[in-house]
Amino acid sequence: MKYSKEPELTGRIVLPENPQYNAARQDFNTFFDKFPLVIVFAQETQDVINAVKWARYNHVPIRMRSGGHNYEALSVINAGIVIDVSEMNRVKEIDRKCNTVTVQTGIRNIALYNALWSERMVVPSGVCATPGIAGVTLGGGHSILSRQWGLTLDNLLELEMVDADGQVICANANHHSDLFWASRGGGGGNFGICTTFRFRTHHIDTVGFAEIIWSLNDLESVLPIWERYTLPGTDKRLTPTLTIFSGEQSLILMQGVFLGSVKELRHLLQPLLRAGSPQNVTIEEMSWIDAATRIADSQPQSPLPFKSVGPYVYNLLPNKGIETIRHFVNEPPTSSVSVFFHGLGGEVAKVSSTATAYFQRGALSNMSIFSTWDKSEDASLGIRWVEDFRKAMLPFTRYVYVNTQDLSIRDWPHVYYGGNFHRLTKVKAKYDPQNVFRFPQSIPPSSEC
Repeated sequence: MKYSKEPELTGRIVLPENPQYNAARQDFNTFFDKFPLVIVFAQETQDVINAVKWARYNHVPIRMRSGGHNYEALSVINAGIVIDVSEMNRVKEIDRKCNTVTVQTGIRNIALYNALWSERMVVPSGVCATPGIAGVTLGGGHSILSRQWGLTLDNLLELEMVDADGQVICANANHHSDLFWASRGGGGGNFGICTTFRFRTHHIDTVGFAEIIWSLNDLESVLPIWERYTLPGTDKRLTPTLTIFSGEQSLILMQGVFLGSVKELRHLLQPLLRAGSPQNVTIEEMSWIDAATRIADSQPQSPLPFKSVGPYVYNLLPNKGIETIRHFVNEPPTSSVSVFFHGLGGEVAKVSSTATAYFQRGALSNMSIFSTWDKSEDASLGIRWVEDFRKAMLPFTRYVYVNTQDLSIRDWPHVYYGGNFHRLTKVKAKYDPQNVFRFPQSIPPSSEC
């Protein structure tokens, strides 16, 4: 790219000498400690355009960030520019007639839920409170409403993106449809910097909320029953989750949101209520926003050091698979480990694995293996535990959720993208042929264009 003069950086600019630099460079995973050359907190799309052009002019590597929740902190880089859209977090338009909402891509999960609640509308987004909507959507978007209304990306109607030349592209089903296809499951950061999304919304008010707690001793009784709620033909009005905690606290927690009456929900959950010996049971009607907040509160709330990865479960786990889980949760090497199962199927599975770049449509659930630690010297133990656990589960799992990137995975093109990878490289070659937006495990441009 040729410029008559150096493009100017605009927005809120944070440099290493600024007092706020250390806070600005920190991602959610505090295990990583990176030192960017400059961090640009964009306030509008023009700031993103200017930052891309400045980076190209100065030959500075680019990373983009919305919520800062990349598991390997790939949204920050040493000696490069971080283009951060987290302060572009407005709801720009709610179209009540068409049931759509247009938002800037820095808005976070719980903020989007709260912003739409007064309209009794919802976009099915993530479970955790603070990830940015950009990363959630571009990689997939598993929510507590997934079985009912699909992935977050299934509700995306249009996006605005700044490309590697600093040009603004609008992509939807009719314009730049190849980019729109790739952006729904291709993962964040590969093709450009998204600044605006337009989503389909759904009407929501009160919901049935379920929460059941068991002792960790009940794992073998509870997990096989819970898994049956993710099978084809089961009531898709319930999206169930199951978290197995071990370490500082040891318990099993089931949570779910049901789009139906509490009476129906209680009947639906009878097999789970008879599994093991539940220690605490909550099945009640509550507002959607209260249920979403309660579920978010069970997830990590503040930045912390961790290692995590999310393989998919395609078939009911055999006894050997459950024995493997038991073995690892019985030997937590750090202060806290967990396994989080997120029920899928339902509307997620009704979409072809090639209709969007998100390939794992046939999975029954996603299984997130997680470790955190209080002492820095325990980091290697936590990381090794997650990696050994993932490998031990390979006979019982397939693929990995791209929003849980793991740099130790060597065959990541197949693991993240399955049969869609080659098509993704062709889209990359068309929209970023010089591979400006690159990082470890980023999609490379195909040699064919």
